[in-house]
Amino acid sequence: MKSFSLIIFFLLLTSSFYLIAGESPTSNESVKFKLSVKLKSKKAGSSGELVFSLKPKDGIHITLNPPMMFKLDSTDAVTIVGDLKYSKSEKSEYLDASKPVRQSFTLSNKIKTGPLHVKGTLTYFYCSGTDGYCAKFKQPVDVVIKIVK
Repeated sequence: MKSFSLIIFFLLLTSSFYLIAGESPTSNESVKFKLSVKLKSKKAGSSGELVFSLKPKDGIHITLNPPMMFKLDSTDAVTIVGDLKYSKSEKSEYLDASKPVRQSFTLSNKIKTGPLHVKGTLTYFYCSGTDGYCAKFKQPVDVVIKIVK
């Protein structure tokens, strides 16, 4: 019984450490995430699109209420244009995971040639129909765009 109490104490201690430190997992075991950029080489001042693929496991759905959100880390090099673009499933409150989620962006005219790290967070809620729960997940996003002349 004492060892069980120690295990519970350790789990509570480590989970509270993550909450205090602001740490979050970088992957969601219920939803497979993939990120790509249309044309990885861009000129300063040009536009582009981030393409997110979210593939939930069987029995898991990504809900659109509350809506998905994408936020860039503070940078003057990239500006988000418009809202996330996605398709709804037959049940309009869920994401159609067979199609990608897209986010348009514009690059600053003032950025220099070379690699540009674009970092941000995609926030979404996923739900289990079989287990009856929903959870929020903040997916870190990090992609490199090569800035050319």
